[in-house]
Amino acid sequence: MLLHVDATLALPPYATWMRGVTDIQAWLTGPAVGCRGSRLVPTAANGSPAFGQYRPRADGVGYGPWALQVVEFSGDRISNITALRDTPRLFPLFGLPDRLGEDDDGMGVPA
Repeated sequence: MLLHVDATLALPPYATWMRGVTDIQAWLTGPAVGCRGSRLVPTAANGSPAFGQYRPRADGVGYGPWALQVVEFSGDRISNITALRDTPRLFPLFGLPDRLGEDDDGMGVPA
């Protein structure tokens, strides 16, 4: 498990906020299960690792932008994940593509 015991997961601007491995795991395997199969494109935000997250499109053709995931660490464990959903504004600022094709990882490399 990569999560610190008191890790947090926030989804601004929504009031959704979780703390601890159990709550985060319940969120990721429950309400957030629709993110299964997402692709991540690495970037950085505020000196932290970050990822453009692309969820499978409802029509089954490629992947659409979903969130900018900013990951913070404490030692070798994830201490905080902030999922920012304003992809139309944020993705261009981070040089992230507006979509991914079926065989595209966002960096010109087949997945």
